[in-house]
Amino acid sequence: MKKLTLFVVIGLVLMPLSIRAQERKTGHRLGFEVGYQGLFGSTVVPERVRSVKSVHISEIDYLSEFYMGTCEYDTGHRLDMAYAGLKYEAVFLKNRLGVSTGIRFYQFSSTLNHHRDYDFFIWMLNQEETASDYVTIRSINQKSHSVGLPLEIRFFPAKSDRFFKQYIKIGGAMNYRMTTKNAIDFYKPEMSKYDGQVSGKIVNPCTFSGFVFPAIGFRWGKNNQPWFNAEFQFPGFIIAERPHAFVHPDVGVGFQFSVLFPLNKTK
Repeated sequence: MKKLTLFVVIGLVLMPLSIRAQERKTGHRLGFEVGYQGLFGSTVVPERVRSVKSVHISEIDYLSEFYMGTCEYDTGHRLDMAYAGLKYEAVFLKNRLGVSTGIRFYQFSSTLNHHRDYDFFIWMLNQEETASDYVTIRSINQKSHSVGLPLEIRFFPAKSDRFFKQYIKIGGAMNYRMTTKNAIDFYKPEMSKYDGQVSGKIVNPCTFSGFVFPAIGFRWGKNNQPWFNAEFQFPGFIIAERPHAFVHPDVGVGFQFSVLFPLNKTK
């Protein structure tokens, strides 16, 4: 019994010392971040986009020449991904290894435009056995807003506590889509009454998506000071069956800026 009491007393004495020593080895930081990623890939043409090859000129009397559709001449498209969020980072191995997470708010956006040689593209509203209804559209912009949970690991090759240091990173995020809106620019203002019919035929992106990337970055600030970080991300990949209605992205390039403030001092 006396030995057990002795072990308990020793444990109660050493535990705070161990926790204190661990706190000195582990740095905790909190801050915010902003970033952008341009994801390039192939255009997804909605099935209701028509060319004059499938439309009689008499049905659209103000067309004087063939129109081949918005994307048949285009070989690529871009999905814009912008985000901002709160960031927490724990730093280990004498401030050389950082593991960060937090919460992000994303906006995914891409636009289906008319071909540069024309003023609009054709969208089929309805099709029956003897007649079809069409509208002409300049562009359709689809924006989705998502919330994401990121996980990033970065490593500082240099051991010294220099003000300026370089690092490498691997990161990713899991995103949940909250809202999607389509902004339609009709060729003729009176056609805006068909906004609901057109929007109802545009598919929404997947509810869940993922994103992964490697990066090279630079940090300004010593270990016990705020850290200002800037990094270049390439290549980036979005993981989703349908990330957007108008584009299927293959690879992305982007950047991220962040500021992290120390929550404890490290040695």
